[in-house]
Amino acid sequence: MSTTQLTLEPKSKTFGMIGVIVGFLGLLSVLVGPAIHDAIIPPPSAEKQLTETIVSLKQHITAKLKKTAPPPEAPRGRFSSQELPHTLSLAFAGLAIIGGAVSYLRREDHRYAYVACGVGTATLVWHTLILALAVAVLCVILYYVLPDALS
Repeated sequence: MSTTQLTLEPKSKTFGMIGVIVGFLGLLSVLVGPAIHDAIIPPPSAEKQLTETIVSLKQHITAKLKKTAPPPEAPRGRFSSQELPHTLSLAFAGLAIIGGAVSYLRREDHRYAYVACGVGTATLVWHTLILALAVAVLCVILYYVLPDALS
């Protein structure tokens, strides 16, 4: 008959600490990242976007009237630099949750595992909250604008 002995030796907190640090980087990236991106690479002015849209519409309309092929659009890159903070924050959130889960499974200090998973989940919830608020604002606008437009 063998008895298992409990050892009270401290385990390393490597995965838990990495998960917590990466989780807070993800949260910082989602909260402050777009503002930093706009400060480094300012978005084009509204006038410039409007003129580009008008010129594009003019070219497409003249091509339709002359029954020719519209001019080819400039190829866009696969990656937009405006998406970088959001993409990084989602990646960091996933890594934080994975780090917390691995920390929990390795029986490291559970506090680090809980914090890493919680901060990673908070980062994901922030994305969902922003999307839900945008949908709610759109619904309110449509509710007040459409009845007036249809009557």
